[in-house]
Order: sequence, then C-alpha cells, then structure tokens
Amino acid sequence: MFKNYLFTCLFCTVCFLSYGQQENSANHENYLSNFPIIDMHFHSDWWGAPEVEETQSGFKSQKDRKSYVTESFKYLKKYNIVKAVTDGQYTLEYQKISPNQIIPAHSSFGFPIDSLRKWFKSGKYKVMGEFEPQYSGISPADKSLEPYYALAEELDVPLGIHIGLGPPGAPYIKGMEKYRMSLSNPLLLEDVLVKHPKLKIYIMHAGWPYLDEIVGLLYAHPQVYIDIAVINWVLPRKEFHQYLRRIVEAGYGDRIMYGSDEMQWPQSIQVSVENILSADFLTRKEKEDILYNNAARFLKLSSEEMKKDKAAVEGLR
Repeated sequence: MFKNYLFTCLFCTVCFLSYGQQENSANHENYLSNFPIIDMHFHSDWWGAPEVEETQSGFKSQKDRKSYVTESFKYLKKYNIVKAVTDGQYTLEYQKISPNQIIPAHSSFGFPIDSLRKWFKSGKYKVMGEFEPQYSGISPADKSLEPYYALAEELDVPLGIHIGLGPPGAPYIKGMEKYRMSLSNPLLLEDVLVKHPKLKIYIMHAGWPYLDEIVGLLYAHPQVYIDIAVINWVLPRKEFHQYLRRIVEAGYGDRIMYGSDEMQWPQSIQVSVENILSADFLTRKEKEDILYNNAARFLKLSSEEMKKDKAAVEGLR
C-alpha cells in the first residue's frame, strides 16, 4: 500500500539530506559508546534505487539488498545497538538473522484489527509502528483510529506514531498529497491519551518542529515518551541540539529514546548516534538514558535482559 510513498520518500530524502547533513558530515567525529544502545525506530525495507546510490552528504545506498542487509547489521554492531525495533516487509527475516537483537514491529495502520490482534497476541510482532496516519491526511485524533489505540492498550503493545516531519514538499509529491504539517501538532493526541491512559505510546521524531507543544504534552501526560529518530541526522546538528537541549532542560530527559529511522543509508546510524554523543550539554548519564535506559524501561525489559545487553557490548565491539 505504501510502496509508492516509500519510493517517493527515498528521492525526497536525498534532497533533505543534502541541505541538512552537509554540516553534520563535515563535523562529526567517530564517537563510539561503551554502553549498549536500543534503536526504537529501524526499518528493514530496501527499495533498490541505484540512481541515488550516493547523496551529497556522502551517504551511499547499496546496489543490492544482500549487501544492504550486511551493511545495516555492520552498523548495528559497530555502535553497540543491542536491540532494534524493526518494521517493514523484511522484519521477520531480520529477526531470523538476529533473534535477540531485532524486536519485530508492524505498521498496523490500514490492517484488519482481527489480524493484528492475532499477530500481537501470538508474539509474532511486539510493537505497533511505525503507525503513520499523517501521510493519509488523518489526524491522530480521528475516530477511525480508535480500534488501533484500544487494541494496543488492551494488549499492552507499545505504539510508535509518526508525528512530525516528512519529506520536504510532501503535499506536492504524488502519493503524498494528503500529508499536512499541521497534523504534526502533538497536542492533537490529548483526547486519545485521556481516553486511553494506559496506552504505551511514543511520538516519533519528537514531534519536530512543535517544540513548545511536545514539552507541554510531556508535562501534562507522564505516560508519553518520544523518539528522536531522523531529526538526529537529517536536521543540521545545531538545530537538532537546540531542540534536544530544550526538552532535556525542561526536565524530560528520562522520556527521550534514541531511534535512527534508518531507511536506505546505514551510515545514518553513525551520524545519529554521534550527534547525541557529541552533545556537550548532556551528561554521561543523560546520554546513556537516551541511548538505552529510557527505552529499556519503556519496553519493560527485565533486569536480566538489561544485564545481558550490557554484557554483550564487549562482544559487539
């Protein structure tokens, strides 16, 4: 259903990268953490587009899926990413490759509730996301989405919803005409949260650029978490740091989770991690919280699982 959108998104992202990532690619250093990382926003799709194999930022897209998969897992290993919430058509294949590392997710939007119930109850999928009604011009508060929220709350399934930026010029791109930036306002979720107070929800992309609104939502609804996927490598580093710093200084560093939104260029994992580790306004503990601890708590990992993740770091490096 979203194949045309995804393929279009690929080309648009090249343009996005060329304006935002030039600064990042010029300045980043090879920071490596000595603690584990959880990626809350990872994709398994490879769309096969050799025409855009190299962006202006220097990111390269592999020419075949096999090499893309190899490269993706190489970056997961290099940056100590011990778990990755993964969606896309190859999710279950990725899980077979690394069953303890890949947490299978399903986008869910537009799929029958009965099927979703079966998949989530069986454990075939463990996270609902990337849930993205925004690309269909649907508000996150639309009544048509109620069955999805109700199911996620009932089964205690984490739900990651796309709130925020899409490709530049999205409303003028074929297949994405219904996208509206106004639907990125995180406060649109308030009635949903009040109706479903036990819903384990995280807002993807931290609702960029709605900074005041995301701070207000976090203040009013303590069950809400956010991920900082894609904004940590697409935006200029200065803009990303300003956005992140405000949320941390407002007191919500314990509800920010790392995500890469890796979608075509595995090198984006490197920049997204380094742009967090290089943030001089974050303490070491705050970096560890963003990169691992907050997600571990959100996902309700057991103390035993956390010990294994931390012990696995030396084996990954």
